[in-house]
Amino acid sequence: MVQYVFMLIGFLVTVLNVLTFITLRRRLLHAFPKRGNLVSIVVGVAMLILLHPGLFMLFGGVSGMMSFRQQVPEWAQITAMTFQLATWVYGGVLLIKGTPGAFIDAYKRLRRLARKPDGTPAEREIVNEERRKALAKAGLALPAAIVATAVGGAIAARQAPVVTRLRLRVPREMTGLHGLTFAQVSDVHIGSYMDAGRLDEIRDAMNATGADYHLMTGDLLDNHIDQLPEAQRFLRGLKPRREVFMCMGNHEYIPARDGDIKPIIDGLREACPGLLIDEARKLQVGGDHLWLGGIDYAMGPFMEELKQRTRRESLEYTLGQMADDGAPRIVLAHHPGSFIEGREMQLDLMLSGHTHGGQLVLGRIGDWNFSPVLPFELYHNGHYEYQGRQLYVNQGAGGWMPVRVNCPPEITLIELV
Repeated sequence: MVQYVFMLIGFLVTVLNVLTFITLRRRLLHAFPKRGNLVSIVVGVAMLILLHPGLFMLFGGVSGMMSFRQQVPEWAQITAMTFQLATWVYGGVLLIKGTPGAFIDAYKRLRRLARKPDGTPAEREIVNEERRKALAKAGLALPAAIVATAVGGAIAARQAPVVTRLRLRVPREMTGLHGLTFAQVSDVHIGSYMDAGRLDEIRDAMNATGADYHLMTGDLLDNHIDQLPEAQRFLRGLKPRREVFMCMGNHEYIPARDGDIKPIIDGLREACPGLLIDEARKLQVGGDHLWLGGIDYAMGPFMEELKQRTRRESLEYTLGQMADDGAPRIVLAHHPGSFIEGREMQLDLMLSGHTHGGQLVLGRIGDWNFSPVLPFELYHNGHYEYQGRQLYVNQGAGGWMPVRVNCPPEITLIELV
């Protein structure tokens, strides 16, 4: 089933690439009447070479994608994925811009076909070819700007993570908790454009926060059990003042496609005893305490054999382990969609990841963060609050798409005040 899903994705990506090329070719023919065919052939060959990941998925499914990741040099992967993102963006712009234009053109054609009352054909619209050529050339600035932005995004994706600060209020009388700090990192994706050098940079950035606790909210691995030793090295290298805690993400389960997740869990728990899978811990700080829980990742239908509880069941089970004693409750949940159920329950703060912040962000108005993820998930970037319940979605440190625009790698530093 998974194989066919990936092949379908490859087919859809390839169709979008072809349609984008056809539209771009028309513009090239208008912009360069004499050399348009030659230019479009060059552009077509370049797109065929650079957009090969979609073809890998179309013909090979999961195996094709894995082959792409293992056989193609990293610089070529990053180049291809950067260009693919630029093509998606340009295709989306053309779709948004072209849909009203298509209706307008259809209306104009109907008017041309109409006849005057005396039976003579309607006058033809006079086309200024020079003006048309100039507009076509000007229109080519858009794809050029999108490609340039994507290249900049590929560079930005490899920059050091930014530290975003968040404050969580706790009862005034719990003086032992005042000033306590938690550093969160998410979606490192070891093995997905995340080499040992970059991994060490993220580890050092986490340690530089001087936080009391380090929190990892899933997707430390990417897709293979061979990435486990690096994950263990990363976890052992984290040096908070107190402890390290982690919850499971969907990519921790991907290496267990055969249904055996135990080696992954055992390996992670060996390096991080604070791995929380539908579990809560009481963190004692002087004479005060708080509750920290981590829920499991509720797997989808493609990995049914690994599925344990639904998101609601995991939250209820984990929160059920926390005493109702007025102490703050923090929950680690890889998927921010868990907040839809969690905002109805007794928790103070949920920390999530999964979405990489959308990776391409155009801005935010209130809870509406404008990125490609917004149509699918409202809660996907930054801070949200609902009737006193809070959620913070970390933008992630890595990613399978090595491009970030206005959405840098991030570490969240939470302070109790």
